[in-house]
Formats: sequence, C-alpha cells, structure tokens
Amino acid sequence: MAEYSEDSSGNPNFNPDQKDFVGEDGLPDVNAGLSLNLRVKNWDASAFFTGQFGFSVYNNTANAFLNRPTFETTRNVDPRGLEVNVSQEVSTLYLEKGDFVRLQNANIGYNVPLSGEGALKSLRLSLTGQNLFLITDYSGLDPEVSSNTGDFGTGIPSASIDYTAFPRPRTVTLGINAKF
Repeated sequence: MAEYSEDSSGNPNFNPDQKDFVGEDGLPDVNAGLSLNLRVKNWDASAFFTGQFGFSVYNNTANAFLNRPTFETTRNVDPRGLEVNVSQEVSTLYLEKGDFVRLQNANIGYNVPLSGEGALKSLRLSLTGQNLFLITDYSGLDPEVSSNTGDFGTGIPSASIDYTAFPRPRTVTLGINAKF
C-alpha cells in the first residue's frame, strides 16, 4: 500500500510507487466461539457468540465513495490548506482493525404443559434470532467480509477487502412445534 508521509517542512509527500506491507494479516489470528445453554422448568434458552481477532480489513468501499474528487473545484486541499492530489489509490488511510464479537444465534423456547388427553400431545413455542448484534470498531458495515470482486469477476473471493460486500442480515423467527 502506498503510504502518506511528510517531508522535513511538513508538506505532503505521496509516492504512489512506494508500496509496503502494512497492518496485520487479512486472516484472523484467533477465531473464538462461546455457546451458552440454560434450562429451567419448561423454559430453555441458548446463545452462540463468535469472534475474530488479530486481522485487518481494507475498507475499499470508503475509499471508493469518500475519496472522490469534486467537480466544483480543480484544487483539493488538506486541513492545513496545502494542495493535495486526490486519487483512489490504495492507502493505509482505509486499513482498519477488523476485530469483532457477534451474537450469531440466540433462541428461547417454552414447552407448553399439556394433559395429554386431547389430540395435541406436545406444543413448543420458540423465538430464534440470528446476527442480533455486532461489537467492533470497524467503520464499515461488517468486518467479516468476502467479496468476489478482487479478481474482476471470475468468482475467487477477496478476503478482508470490503468492497460492496453485503453484510449478514439480522433475522428473527417465531416457531411453533406441535405433535398430534
């Protein structure tokens, strides 16, 4: 990635030919999971948390949408008033830590007590949620990205490059299980 630097006078010094490996690997150093189960009388509950730690994500979506030159002016200036060249070159500005903890799955259920004399032998009500929350400092939608755009459409995933990757949806399901 080309890095932004300054010369001895504090002026921007951007060399697009200087490319160095920076940040952490795109694959996590640690994958973690925690499963919790609880049963009390006719109630039961479970939760499954996942997490990944020690990896970087390149937020190419932010680079593409936030780093666009404006058409109203031909000059672009940084906060100090110095003129800079705005481009969509790969930059460490969009490299972020991807560590996260996600509530992957949660379930609560109730087994309705029945006398067993009627046609209904058992009845269970449940509520299940998936991807209920995500704790991360990553500024994009989801640090657990995989896009098929890294090789220009041939279908090989580009892990840890966030470019138009669709985040995992949050779903909630109500279930009824009846035995006759």
